[in-house]
Amino acid sequence: MARKARHLDNSTLISITQRSQSGLFRDNTDRDTLMEILKSAKAKYGFECYAYCLLDDHIFKLILDTKGRNISTIMSSVLVAYANYRQAEGKLFKGRYLSKPLHNDKELHDELELIHKKTDSQYNSYCFHNRNAKQPDQFSISLDTTAILFGEIDSTLSLEEAQSKLQDWMSVKGCNQDKLKKDKALRNQCIAEFRKSTNCSLKTIGLLFDISESSVSKILK
Repeated sequence: MARKARHLDNSTLISITQRSQSGLFRDNTDRDTLMEILKSAKAKYGFECYAYCLLDDHIFKLILDTKGRNISTIMSSVLVAYANYRQAEGKLFKGRYLSKPLHNDKELHDELELIHKKTDSQYNSYCFHNRNAKQPDQFSISLDTTAILFGEIDSTLSLEEAQSKLQDWMSVKGCNQDKLKKDKALRNQCIAEFRKSTNCSLKTIGLLFDISESSVSKILK
């Protein structure tokens, strides 16, 4: 039976749990490699890593703010890269990762409490919550929960609703669709901002701007 697609929830802040069929981490070199893979994925897709725990040999946990990017694309990139590095015999991961959207400050802090272990290990950190935790510089984020706009993402917009929101955006920017077609830099800025604020599908954005889904994907990278 085909797998069901993941439901796009109305939050970009997501808690991730990935389990392994066998030993996920043989030593700290493996953990360092996964951190480097996360760093590369962060640079490519523009998400933020708010917390992580790589202490257990058979599981790792993350809290990511996708910034409107597709979580499946992000995690596929990370998991494939790590599996290729490990070249483990048999299947490395035990099923798909578990994803849990977080909708408010309390849910965020409750999840942080579940993830965090009582240790000062560099492989276990409140990146977002605890500024004193040991952590790689590339994941360091100042404590400011007001920076997260919980519940601001609407992933269920119809094409008509998306068109209405686009008209509002163009009105604020003082432009129109003809100008967007001529000014690709402005169009790309619009697409990035529109995706972040609405989480519209690539297909819907493609229809709005009369370009292909693959073109939208390239613009958002």
